[in-house]
Amino acid sequence: MRISMQHAFVARLGFAFAFAAIAANAGAGNDPLGYRTDLFVASNKNECSGVPSCLSATMARVVVPASKKKAERFACPDSHPNLWAWDSAQHEHVTVQMVAIDRRTVTVEGVNTTSTVGEFEVSLGCSTQPYAGSVVQQSRHLAPTRFMGHQHRSEARQASPPLSTDTSVCNGIRECQVQPQPWQDIGPWGSIAQGYTCVGAYPYANYYTYIQTGSPSISAMGIVRDVTPQTYDILMTNWNLFAHDKVEVILACSKYNINGGSCGGVQRDPNCPVIGGSQHTYCNGGPVPVCIQDWNERCSANQQLYQCTDELAITWCTPCPG
Repeated sequence: MRISMQHAFVARLGFAFAFAAIAANAGAGNDPLGYRTDLFVASNKNECSGVPSCLSATMARVVVPASKKKAERFACPDSHPNLWAWDSAQHEHVTVQMVAIDRRTVTVEGVNTTSTVGEFEVSLGCSTQPYAGSVVQQSRHLAPTRFMGHQHRSEARQASPPLSTDTSVCNGIRECQVQPQPWQDIGPWGSIAQGYTCVGAYPYANYYTYIQTGSPSISAMGIVRDVTPQTYDILMTNWNLFAHDKVEVILACSKYNINGGSCGGVQRDPNCPVIGGSQHTYCNGGPVPVCIQDWNERCSANQQLYQCTDELAITWCTPCPG
């Protein structure tokens, strides 16, 4: 599995907890962050985006007490037992974040940032087919609309700039073609997870970069899986509390498959013995430090080799020859 660390910044979940703590200590009923506590915001309905044979399962609302946290575990039904994605609706003052996930279930926690009771509602994207993706939504945060009138930049959607013509993303990559992707809008404290695919005579994704409008506020993390070497799966987050931003992903597409296609599909960690010296840690140098680990395992029973990756406490492995 290849992991691109260029522009790979994903904030730690502790950022959300710190934000909630500031709000909780600001004084009951004062709501200094400007949230409308009566506003329940609908989800983006992304739970079935790109999910084959998808069933959208909306769960009962979860009540989060004032200035408290509340976590619930949600499961896909027997008819569609494989969880692929999730999305949430919530009161504006409730931050929602994933804390655990497995093949069938996800545990989601709401953090109430005010002294007023709030709720969140989770929708699952469930499938009859085993999960074959690689990026799952981590959280959903909403900006306080009472501060919208004080933004430095307007919330209004602006026309997208022309697509980039910068070819530097291909530097050092053989038989490479730049393939810019359409501009996308990301809301305040919003996240999108999407696959970006190389096409035509240069079908393999080798690298990527991105640009955004406005002040720097977008972070991104992307991976190319062995089983889908043509696609970069990228998680992007807008850390601007108050304004939408547009972002353009630029792919470096090649005639050369960097992964070789030799490993199998993504699966759970078999927890076999770790091969000594195979552990690596990749850390970004940006303003929000985050590290990704990978390593190799070999099972004693059948000598099967696995390549494993840990990203934000979510571990996956692929069986490989060798």
